[in-house]
Amino acid sequence: MGDDRDVWRAIAATAAVALALASSGQATSRTALGGLGGVMPPNWTHAEINFTSGGVGHTLIVDRGRVVLVAPGSLTLREQDGTTVQIPVSPSTQVTVGGRPGSLAQVRRGAFAVAQRLDGGAAVRLQLRLPPRLR
Repeated sequence: MGDDRDVWRAIAATAAVALALASSGQATSRTALGGLGGVMPPNWTHAEINFTSGGVGHTLIVDRGRVVLVAPGSLTLREQDGTTVQIPVSPSTQVTVGGRPGSLAQVRRGAFAVAQRLDGGAAVRLQLRLPPRLR
């Protein structure tokens, strides 16, 4: 029963974020993705939320997993269920490492990452947590 309540709380919180964004009419790639990674429960690995802003449809995409490959312009995550997903990145991707501003140069294989994208484009935000052996 506790698990069901957690799922419904997460769904309600995620819906609240989407509704707030849709009703604001001012969602941009940066504001639309603000904090969404923190809304996902720890056992979720992927989420997509469709919303309309200014009459235009958008999809917020959040992926969470371990970095298994770093390449120019992208990184590949292995999610908890074994799924791999390639995440495009760009020089404008906002990176945080351990909660502090970082850079794409700090992305390492084995790091835990949450990537936030809008409409399938390059990651707008990339939150990294490096295991002790990679620090």
